[in-house]
Amino acid sequence: MADAVRMTRRRLLLIGAAAGFAPAVKVARAATFRWSGYALGADAHIHFAGLDEREASRICAVAVAEIERLENVFSLYRTDSELARLNKTGRLERPSHDMRVLLSRALDFWQLTDGAFNPAIQPVWRYLARHFDQHRGLEPDRAHLRQLAGKCAPDSISISSSAIRLNPGAELTLNGIAQGYITDRIVEMLRAEGLTDTLVSLGEHRALPGQAWQIMVPGRELPLELRNRAAATSRADATRFTADGRWHHLIDPLTGKSAAQLRQLTVLADDATTADALSTGLSVCGVGRIRAVTRQLDRVRVFGLNRVGRAFEV
Repeated sequence: MADAVRMTRRRLLLIGAAAGFAPAVKVARAATFRWSGYALGADAHIHFAGLDEREASRICAVAVAEIERLENVFSLYRTDSELARLNKTGRLERPSHDMRVLLSRALDFWQLTDGAFNPAIQPVWRYLARHFDQHRGLEPDRAHLRQLAGKCAPDSISISSSAIRLNPGAELTLNGIAQGYITDRIVEMLRAEGLTDTLVSLGEHRALPGQAWQIMVPGRELPLELRNRAAATSRADATRFTADGRWHHLIDPLTGKSAAQLRQLTVLADDATTADALSTGLSVCGVGRIRAVTRQLDRVRVFGLNRVGRAFEV
């Protein structure tokens, strides 16, 4: 998750320190051409096999334009994005098709996970980010945090082709699902170009049909193979509010506190939107609750590390 609040040097250092750990996912197979850039603040890559540099560069230019267009819909940092304008006024006139589709899917995952995934958690994120910027070392007011979390239910969001409406004081974040959605959109574009043997990594990973790409996941000896599948990973230490890591970006919407049961979670699914949303939402759950959610889904696998670093698989 991310917020448009000002970040101090201390918070930037905490984020930078987290980024210095070994990456949660490594691509272990060489590509004939690789594009690198950024999408929603994350490192982004497209790996091609069997495609010459000239054609790959042409296709990447089209993909970059689409990423830019979707950033202007979903970004919390761009003040003129659709999401930023919705959060500022509580109403967005004539929302784009992409905004309506993704917000509707976010609400579906909110219901599927019994509230573990919550696109309306942004006020809690904002409060915690500001609190730890201003009061280093002091615990947040737990009563205020519970009260704030209690107001973050997204069931009152109104979505139509004419407008999206929020309750007064409500704010949304789609950062726990938008990278997956953008990944899926780029994959659709590449398929329309007739491509196979390609891996799209825009914060999350999705492979087109063709060759299998090996994805290394900490805690698992053998790599995962992606072929026409997607994988997403959420880590508690990816963005930390406190140096000890007890307060971080994976927030339990039911309590407003940072999740403490897992260190990391990787979800394998048929599309990156699903993998992204579930890796975010299920990161605040215990293994039993993760099993209860995944039983309702086809072709979803979960790999994680619990709080003491022991690997598990669902």
